[in-house]
Amino acid sequence: MSNLSLAEHPQRFLEVAHHTVSWFWSRLQNEELDMKPPYQRNPVWQESQKALLIDSVLRGYPIPELYLQSSVASTGKELHVVVDGQQRVRACLEFISNKFALNEDSGGSLAGLKFEQLPNSDKRRFFEYKFVVRTLPELRDEQIREIFGRLNRNNVALNRQELRHATYWGSFISCMEDLAKNPFWVNSGIFTSNDIRRMLDVEYVSELASGALYGPQNKKYNLEKFYASFEEEFPDRERVENIFSSVLGELDGLLAWPTKLRWSRKVDFYSLFLTLANRFIDLPFSRGERDRISHRMVSFSEKVDEYLTLSDVGHIRANNHDAAALAYARGVRNSSDLGSRRTRSAALDSYLRGKSFAAEQPFIERRDPLQLLPSSEDLLSTRVKDDPDQEANGGTEAAV
Repeated sequence: MSNLSLAEHPQRFLEVAHHTVSWFWSRLQNEELDMKPPYQRNPVWQESQKALLIDSVLRGYPIPELYLQSSVASTGKELHVVVDGQQRVRACLEFISNKFALNEDSGGSLAGLKFEQLPNSDKRRFFEYKFVVRTLPELRDEQIREIFGRLNRNNVALNRQELRHATYWGSFISCMEDLAKNPFWVNSGIFTSNDIRRMLDVEYVSELASGALYGPQNKKYNLEKFYASFEEEFPDRERVENIFSSVLGELDGLLAWPTKLRWSRKVDFYSLFLTLANRFIDLPFSRGERDRISHRMVSFSEKVDEYLTLSDVGHIRANNHDAAALAYARGVRNSSDLGSRRTRSAALDSYLRGKSFAAEQPFIERRDPLQLLPSSEDLLSTRVKDDPDQEANGGTEAAV
């Protein structure tokens, strides 16, 4: 049940004010404007979107209202937190700082100009533009988060991870966001700039972490349970941080990143990461073992690619040596369900160890009930329905 009382001050969220662009600029200069409270998502607007908003301001067009929470300290210092609308405000402030120009197709004499190039009359008109601002009273953090979540819940621009970022701020999500900052991700090319802007890197890291701790999971199906169960306490934090440090460090030695092999694809990196996490106690590998596994990673990737060029991998028979690659290829074709994830991980694990592979061979899952909170014991259940979400990776790659 919500912590917001319907009977408590029914008009307190209806206070409306008008603040000019100049007002926001002055607040920024005085360090009285908080543009990045913890529940806000990362800036995701492209330059063209920012320029379109600036064009609307200069034309005097209406823009959706903003939400601020304002407070005054005992010293008299004001603080204005942008609860909703930070990208609109940020676009205006960045334009004043000459960080981008109006679109060339804006039309008229201002097309392609930066703020410093505008005539003084247009600069003044820009500063005088008034935003409709709804001012919130001083509220508890959880109340502000609930308001922000409700404002954006029906906004298709917010993805699942951005909504999680607005909802959770405890131990698990802070750990996942820290893990997503590892330099390996930048060097490997696993994530695009759009992935990072939309927090899809944090979501993917969350899937890797849950898989490393408890074995392959349905795609995103259990993430909400992890975030909720480990909001107050994440007892495996140190353990998962050690796993990521060891596995990513080993991967740096196994291949030159970014690589043209399959391992730069999210669907394949998921299987590779879980396979090495399953051998966490063996890391780092000896030089001889590292060379052997590196060679096998290359040959396995090539074999899988070869099978995937065939029209129907479902009816192909392979010898024992290639059985793992064939099973993996079938798992890639059916990549979003739990069974396929387990098959891919088991097949890759067998191949890298130099062992024969049987289709029914299970992947050893890293499950430790003693490390689980009582509320998340159901995460260990293997009887989970396949995730109905068939999202593609970036719209073009098979689901992880």
